Amino acid sequence: MTPFVHLHVASAYSMRYGTTFPPALVARAVEHGMDMLALTDRDGLYGAVKHAQACAEAGLKSVFGVDLALASTGQDRPRTGPQSQDRVTVLARSDAWASLCRLVTAAHRAGERGSPTITADLVGAHPGLIVLLGPRSDVGRAVAAGRDEQARALLERWRAGLTVAVEVIDQYGYRDAATAVRMLALAESTGVPAILTNAVRYLDPADHQTGDVLDAARQLVPLHPRHLERATSHAYLKSTKEMLQVARKICGADDQRITRLLRTTRRLAEACAMDPLQVLGLKAGRLNLPEVGRDPVPLLRNRCYDGLYERGLGNSADAKDRLRLELSIIERKELSGYFISVAGITDRIRGMDIRCAIRGSGAGSLVNYLLRIGEINPLDHGLLMERFLSEGRIGLPDIDIDVESARRLDCYKAIFDMYGEARVACVSMMETYRARSAIRDVGAAMGLPPHEIDLIAKAFPHIRARQISSALTDLPELRESRLGEAGLGKVFSLAEKLDGLPRHIALHPCGVLIGNSTLRDTTPIERSMLEFPMSQFDKDDVEEAGLLKLDVLGVRMQSAMAYTLSEIKRVDDLEIELDAVPHDDSATYDMICASRTLGCFQIESPGQRELVAKLEPRTMHDLIVDISLFRPGPVNSDMVTPYLEMRHGWRASRYPHEDLHDALRETHGVVVFHEQVLKVIDAMTGCGLSEAERMRRSLAAPATRENVRQWFHASVHKRYSAAVVEEAWRVLDAFGAFGFCKAHAAAFALPTYQSAWLKRHHAAAFFAGVLTHEPGMYPQRVIVDEARQCGVTILPLDINRSGRHWQVERLGMEVRVDPRSLAGPAEEQGPRTRFHAEELGRGYALRVPFSAVKGISEAEVDRMVAGRPYTSMSDFWDRARPSRPVMERIVQVGGLDDLHELRPGDGGPRWRPGELTRRDLIAQVGALERASASGVGARPRTRKGYAPRAVLVRQSLDEAVQMPLGFAEHIAPGELPEMTETEMVEAELEILGIDVSRHIVSFHDELLDLLGVVRARDLLDQRNGAQVLVGGVKVATQTPAVRSGQRVIFATLDDSTGPVDLTFFESVQGHCASTVFTSWLMVARGVIRRTGPKAVSMRALDCWNLIDLEKLWRARGPDAVRELVERDPASTPGVTGGRIEYANGFLLSPYADLGPAIVSPSRQLWHASQGSSGPAAA
Repeated sequence: MTPFVHLHVASAYSMRYGTTFPPALVARAVEHGMDMLALTDRDGLYGAVKHAQACAEAGLKSVFGVDLALASTGQDRPRTGPQSQDRVTVLARSDAWASLCRLVTAAHRAGERGSPTITADLVGAHPGLIVLLGPRSDVGRAVAAGRDEQARALLERWRAGLTVAVEVIDQYGYRDAATAVRMLALAESTGVPAILTNAVRYLDPADHQTGDVLDAARQLVPLHPRHLERATSHAYLKSTKEMLQVARKICGADDQRITRLLRTTRRLAEACAMDPLQVLGLKAGRLNLPEVGRDPVPLLRNRCYDGLYERGLGNSADAKDRLRLELSIIERKELSGYFISVAGITDRIRGMDIRCAIRGSGAGSLVNYLLRIGEINPLDHGLLMERFLSEGRIGLPDIDIDVESARRLDCYKAIFDMYGEARVACVSMMETYRARSAIRDVGAAMGLPPHEIDLIAKAFPHIRARQISSALTDLPELRESRLGEAGLGKVFSLAEKLDGLPRHIALHPCGVLIGNSTLRDTTPIERSMLEFPMSQFDKDDVEEAGLLKLDVLGVRMQSAMAYTLSEIKRVDDLEIELDAVPHDDSATYDMICASRTLGCFQIESPGQRELVAKLEPRTMHDLIVDISLFRPGPVNSDMVTPYLEMRHGWRASRYPHEDLHDALRETHGVVVFHEQVLKVIDAMTGCGLSEAERMRRSLAAPATRENVRQWFHASVHKRYSAAVVEEAWRVLDAFGAFGFCKAHAAAFALPTYQSAWLKRHHAAAFFAGVLTHEPGMYPQRVIVDEARQCGVTILPLDINRSGRHWQVERLGMEVRVDPRSLAGPAEEQGPRTRFHAEELGRGYALRVPFSAVKGISEAEVDRMVAGRPYTSMSDFWDRARPSRPVMERIVQVGGLDDLHELRPGDGGPRWRPGELTRRDLIAQVGALERASASGVGARPRTRKGYAPRAVLVRQSLDEAVQMPLGFAEHIAPGELPEMTETEMVEAELEILGIDVSRHIVSFHDELLDLLGVVRARDLLDQRNGAQVLVGGVKVATQTPAVRSGQRVIFATLDDSTGPVDLTFFESVQGHCASTVFTSWLMVARGVIRRTGPKAVSMRALDCWNLIDLEKLWRARGPDAVRELVERDPASTPGVTGGRIEYANGFLLSPYADLGPAIVSPSRQLWHASQGSSGPAAA
């Protein structure tokens, strides 16, 4: 029997419609003995590359198409359900991939964003396409409604200039069979070919429940039959035999009609069948190279040789040899134009006065250094080109550049202006269902109240949806929440079925395609939310398609440093060329060694603060090693402790074999970098660095790891003993897949040092930059407290002095501190000398900005800044025109205190007859609103666009409304009580997210002192192994991957004197995890762990909510609190469940942080990593 070909198949890339990924569909087609398979996803070609890959691997031919909605004809339609819109399927003939891509692009341009539409004329403008008119088309609707003449007329309209076929479908639903029979009759009577499909959206019939939930989520409606796309569960990938049964059901006993229907389907499939390599440009050796207007080969050569002399390497034989090698590889791979294009882009970005730095393995290329794409000289650091680009590497080079996050979109615009939209597009990415998003959509579909859905979803850490049920039993904090007993079983089971399914498409945070005029023949384009042209392919697909990508990553630290430099210029009139700052400043390294690195790039986390105190870096190379050591590879291969002991001379350097001395000398015999893995493999096998890199990459995949092991043991030189070979393999196996690229670390080390230098020498300006752009993991209140500890004064919001962002103010005379003075007198200096951080920012202050106010809009900030100075509250209301809620918040946090000479919190009485209070001003806000002729209210934020800021400010000012100058109502001063200190701090935390006037912990000092709590500044004086109590505000929780495979919680408390780092192992999480994740103010008991002369951390034994302890103290006295904290904790099961074990023996907790640790800034008062659970209550 001739295999049936499915020509209408939706995969999971039909977002919130399909349920199965292309490889699974192809695998099922192979099981059915099929030789071709189509993919016709809704609204785009999002899964096309993955379908082509799966077909190529399985030996199937591919058919590509798209399921698109027809433009509205003005008829009234239901908002939801299958009747809401007409749809057709468009297939590409075997040579019409480019036409299909351009049709999808045009459809997205014609419709609303995310809702592409087509017309017959639009399809006709793209040759080589075939339209399938099924029961969901306008023709099919007319047939189903019995309007035969209308159906014929519509069909004739489609046939005019187009190749069409009638699509016959019977999924055993209501009236499906009747409609299918009439569609077939229509085709036969008009001479239009008819084909049979099953409109596949499932792999198996049981997937229909998942499809129902997706229908509800897509349409934002509860589950109800009237909203669902399906009538039955038959829309699955049926076998040839099953489709023959469908044909018989439609055609009856007429074998000729059955044969004709199946043969026509087969012929159409053969006309559309493509070799997958037509899509997979990389495998076919077909690259979409950028156009530079001239022969790129001599152009690149000339620029590189000019760069040799500009960089002072004109007389270096090593540099010339390295350049010849790199250029030969680049030219053989025909990539000269790519490097020229990237150099042009970085030149343009820097010409716009935007900070720009290279990152990743591209820093290992001398060509990139000579073109000034990056500022890292690979010869200085022993970096290898092969880690970035080599003769044997199959993939494409991927240059990553870091730019200021605040100006990333400006960089994108510049690239589009340089090359035009026809040659450039952004890369997309798929947002997929994880536990929280799946619970939200399923909960909404099942009609749960929104506030309950929010609480349930936030209780879970950021885990895979398929882990929901196991997390409820494995994690003690979720067991304690009793969510598993709350009657939510159906919600959780359906949510797990959504695991990993694409939810929506989004703009990739950094990827930009640089191609030529045929770019849109290769990839379909749609508009992103920010209106940038965006490929429908993700970062992996674009490489497979042969498209060259540049990663332009917005880095908040680059913006923070740029802002810091601008503040230094504004306040101190100093022009600093940060890239020219020497890298040997001892004062900067002193600060790093003292672990005063909060706010600094890459070295501010608890683990890194501990590591820098142990490692004590004194050079850029030390920073490179530090950044590389803090990765899973060195941890997994147990290399951190040996390296530290060898570095400090506590253990002799050891090499597995003398042949590896040169490769491992810089790290005392310990493998730290990927580049060293390459050198070890090359030294022991003689395979060359290019082949060594290919082997290293293969270590990452379990399927190829064993092949690499066999190759390595067979290829090593015979002079190595079995023990040496086995030791080398153990290190390579543990490290190769998880390690870190030295070029990447070198690229990171530069901004790490620069940020530390700025903190050390210009602390106030540095903190202004960090607070404005929030580049790190900690919330603003932690950075503010660190600024205080560094001697910087924090000034409150003031309507006449505050600006858009955090600004530095000078206090009195300028004070310049000698860096050497901070370490104390010479005779006191030694390994345990305290670093006097309190002197860093002396003489400077930071002013809270308008933008820190909760709920304030950009337009309001523009008006407030433009209108300064203000003479009265009425003047501010009249010209700045804040909404009433924003005005009240500004009053609450003291924005008008200085103008009206208010002194709340000065220890005076709350009732102050005749004296104005903040509460009086709040009452006057209401009077102002009532007196306002316009009734100014809260205005919605305008959508971010590309209008220059000056235009927006001008528009805002032009809209000003005049008000009566006097109050319509008189409110007597002192009629309302002044705010207490507690109320002031509560308002600051609620409105600003920062305790400006007083540290929140200070309100609990009496209880903490009664309990004997040790402060952070005194922990260094405690002996190793001592049990102590600590307390403070939780500022971060993390659950990083550790070598043991445990779920270890790292928590950081801030007690106003510094950070306290706590480690909660699984043995205590049974009674601690819930408190750690749900409390903000905490007291903890732990064991002191001295990790170095200047570093200390704590192994936690128990913890309590400080608020609960405060209540107990008030109710029953201090003895009751002491009894509670001294009581041995009850034995409670900790984390249960299994570990993920890799082939190389690496263990991983399924609840460890695997996502990015840094997320977009929010008003949360602490950082919670991906593995951190949220507060939960049954």
